[in-house]
Amino acid sequence: MAITMKDIAEIVGVSESTVSRAINNKAGVGENTRQKILAVAKKYNFRPNQLARNLAKQSTNMLGLILPDISSLFYSEVARGIQDVARKNDYQLILCNTDNDSQEEKDYIDWMQNNKIAGIIFLGKGLDNDQIIKLGLSDYPLVLADRLIEELMIPSVIIDNNTGAYNATKHLINKGYKKIALINGPKKELRSQTRLQGYKNALADFGIDFKLEFVLNKELTREGGYQSFLELIELKEPPTAIFAANDLLAVGLVEAIKTAGYLIPEDIAVVGFEDTIVTSIINPSLTTVAQPMYQLGVTSAQKLLSLIADKELKEQIEILETELIIRDST
Repeated sequence: MAITMKDIAEIVGVSESTVSRAINNKAGVGENTRQKILAVAKKYNFRPNQLARNLAKQSTNMLGLILPDISSLFYSEVARGIQDVARKNDYQLILCNTDNDSQEEKDYIDWMQNNKIAGIIFLGKGLDNDQIIKLGLSDYPLVLADRLIEELMIPSVIIDNNTGAYNATKHLINKGYKKIALINGPKKELRSQTRLQGYKNALADFGIDFKLEFVLNKELTREGGYQSFLELIELKEPPTAIFAANDLLAVGLVEAIKTAGYLIPEDIAVVGFEDTIVTSIINPSLTTVAQPMYQLGVTSAQKLLSLIADKELKEQIEILETELIIRDST
């Protein structure tokens, strides 16, 4: 069991407040007594309760990160970027996984504010805009990552999903494909909406009619990709190329296409979105739109630290560019 200040006070024979002053290097403690207290603390590997200290001094060296799914390669890479910046600036990171549950997101926000966490990077998807706007209107340092609320200029870092989707679709068109389907994420998410717009813009620019039956909205999972192909292949005129809104969707899609006996890209071409490690492992290797996931984390953390330090932001909203990586699936 960990030793407490009360335990140290009993061992040395002083008050708990004296132990607190000694450990926090404050005045009012004789040097001999201070050394005895520090010796006992070192002997028993005493570690101060950081949250209790935060509450006492009304400040903190902790950053909060709220995200929907830590098992996602996308979110884990973003979190790595945030953690690296936090560590370099002597901050600790508290990571809260919510499984896309809006109540959990709200509970974590309340907990972080009550425990004087210095600021929050919010990657959540569950809370509606009104709830986030309410938090944004307070003085609490907040940065949105991979999310944008147009009604209020909350400091945000997003990825240029529109251009990424445009370039992916344009690449397929340039390869000679005209019947191009899109397997997108949930309709309510901003990134799904902007990827759809980029896809539609590319079709329009090259004179290809948009077909509603070629667009499916799925959870961004391997199973979602697999099921999508089974639906698309049943169309009277099925697509000859498919753009998947993330790499896990694309992996499931590739599995379904190969299981059905089709060749990639000879029969059906596939493009993903993210450029996670799976893209170069699967066969054929996946053409995909690379997202700056790590940089999304780094930039978000830097922006939050600027807010905490009351520094003026150069840009309230930063948009990070994507890059098309061409491999064997097209």
